[in-house]
Amino acid sequence: MRELIDKLFRGALNHRKVVLVFVAIFLVASALCIPAVKINYQFADYLPESSPSTQALRTLESAFDAPVPNSRVYVEGISLVQAKELSDQFEQIDGVKEVLWLGNIVDTSVPLATYDTDMVSAWKADDGYLYQIALDTSKAVSAMDELRISAEATGASEVALAGEAINTAVAQGSSDFEIQLILVMAVIVILGLLLLTSEAWFEPVLFLAVIGISIVFNLGTNIIFGEISFITQMCAAILQLAVSMDYGIVMLHAYRGFKDEGLSSFEAAVSAMHKAASVIASSAATTFFGFLSLCVMSFLIGADMGVVLAKGIVFSFLSVLFILPILVLASEKILNKTAHRKFLPSFDVFAKWCMRIAVPFTIITALIMVPAYLAQKQPNFVYGASGFVEPGSQLYEETATIDAKFGAAEQWVVLVPAGSWGNEKAFASALENLPGISSVTSYASSVSERIPTDFVPEESLSQLISGGYSRLIISTNVEGESDETFALVQQVRDLADEYYPGQAHLVGSSVTSYDMSLVVNDDSFKVQLASILAIGIVLLFMFRSLSIPLMLLIAIESSIWVNVAIPYFMGTEIQYIGYLIISAIMLGATVDYTIILSKSYLDHRKHLNKKPAMLAAISESAITILTSATILTLCGMFIGLISSNGVIAGLGTLIGRGAFIAALNTFLFLPIMFMIFDKVVEKTTWKAHFYHNKHGDSGKSLRLASDEE
Repeated sequence: MRELIDKLFRGALNHRKVVLVFVAIFLVASALCIPAVKINYQFADYLPESSPSTQALRTLESAFDAPVPNSRVYVEGISLVQAKELSDQFEQIDGVKEVLWLGNIVDTSVPLATYDTDMVSAWKADDGYLYQIALDTSKAVSAMDELRISAEATGASEVALAGEAINTAVAQGSSDFEIQLILVMAVIVILGLLLLTSEAWFEPVLFLAVIGISIVFNLGTNIIFGEISFITQMCAAILQLAVSMDYGIVMLHAYRGFKDEGLSSFEAAVSAMHKAASVIASSAATTFFGFLSLCVMSFLIGADMGVVLAKGIVFSFLSVLFILPILVLASEKILNKTAHRKFLPSFDVFAKWCMRIAVPFTIITALIMVPAYLAQKQPNFVYGASGFVEPGSQLYEETATIDAKFGAAEQWVVLVPAGSWGNEKAFASALENLPGISSVTSYASSVSERIPTDFVPEESLSQLISGGYSRLIISTNVEGESDETFALVQQVRDLADEYYPGQAHLVGSSVTSYDMSLVVNDDSFKVQLASILAIGIVLLFMFRSLSIPLMLLIAIESSIWVNVAIPYFMGTEIQYIGYLIISAIMLGATVDYTIILSKSYLDHRKHLNKKPAMLAAISESAITILTSATILTLCGMFIGLISSNGVIAGLGTLIGRGAFIAALNTFLFLPIMFMIFDKVVEKTTWKAHFYHNKHGDSGKSLRLASDEE
């Protein structure tokens, strides 16, 4: 097998021009495919087909052309005549399927003072008017802009837009620019870090070029899926960049080592490919299976993200393994000309300080572990598109403006079999009596169950009856994803089953969020179990040990608990999708830190006692772990600070903070576990060959140990 791999490596290096031509062709093809990959911003599309919301949406789409109103527009400082003209203008905008305003409820030619005050105030506040609009989400970005332009053209003093479709449109419109900005910031930081850790000014260029190529490969090949979720689109490139950057560091470090031993450039590259292949493969395997564990989610956004991220790791691994050595050989003269002295000093002092702080840190970690585990299951979760709205953003302020004037309002639709008008009227009446429902519009209540459908104009009839279903429009006054809202969803469904057993369908944004909460709550345990088992098995074969995988998983899992518990103690909301994804991402991305330290410790433990071995391991592995952790921490922070999408910003914050906590646990918590369970590790690890010398050790590690004592 080794001979076959050796032939493969030598063949790639001997025919490097052919390999580079193939890479160039594939790179161009991938780059051309990226714009053709459709981005899906609808959470509802990722609910399983068995979900009641999914079935209801399918039924609504097949039976009715008019969707549920999903946007609200408030225009202040206009007259009633202008409000009517604006309604007509809104209806002409491409992407607007339906517009409801005060003129659809009352005859505006009659003085408004003659109508019920509550009815008018639901659509008019001071000198402003509210419009309920059904937007085609595929055209929401351009439609949103035209709605605002049309409203501002009237000379309005204030224009505010809100609603699920507006949330989605804002996320859509800002995502491309934000991705580019995040990547630019990340590249600048990574470039700075690599310059500090490199031995030639040109090295960072090679690293970024190779990982950049693999990112383009990954994004372009997403075309095989047709579309990907907006979460995947926002996070895939930056996570791939942050997680796999250390692959190149390992490869180039191995190449330098063999060059220093006197090997020719070609032989050093071949030897580096052999050595780095096993190291990078073990690291990539844990990340790969960590990401892939997301596929067990019933909520299909997990599979969407898991497959794309795992595919990215494969491209990064292959690119570093084959393309980087070729580029190193091709640019050897430039590397030699740009060589410089090492900027970073020895990390011996860092190792000593870690060991001094480790004991109190471990005690604190042990004390907070159980509370953190319990708290991380209790945060205030956000499930649907309301999580897109980032506090402080224009969208957040405009949503608050509309809610302040008209209250939190949302429209739902109940589809029931048409024809039983008496039953429908009784059902509508029962719905109106539920707390949280302000009004119900149906054929039986709006037209009359006594008037045959043949006598009703087709234009009016099609809005209420179509495809064998009668459409009841429910106006609610409950908060988007509150406990009260979710309770109301279940009450409406229970009432519908009472009047139409197994025949009614409920549609609405909060209804989808409610079903999402049921699905993802079931997913939580599955994702955690799958990621732990998958990575645990990889670690088991990697270390050939029963105890080490358990210790590494405890170190990373405890950092995940602390990370996710922080929003609970701070009283802030957390997007549940981020909560689910972060456990798999952190396990896959940060377990590398523990692997690097553990391998170094086991190597040194063969000729040193446990404390000097750990000091040497921390000193030796610090630069790699700190570089990787700093990159992931800062990239996560950039996502959190730059993204205007609350879901993405929250996920970025979790990733950045999680990488920092995982690095702390690696340097301060894991060493103490190795110290305490040294004998257990030796007895449960195949061919551990631990060194035992009660009189101490010599060399560098002895000096470190003596300083400690």
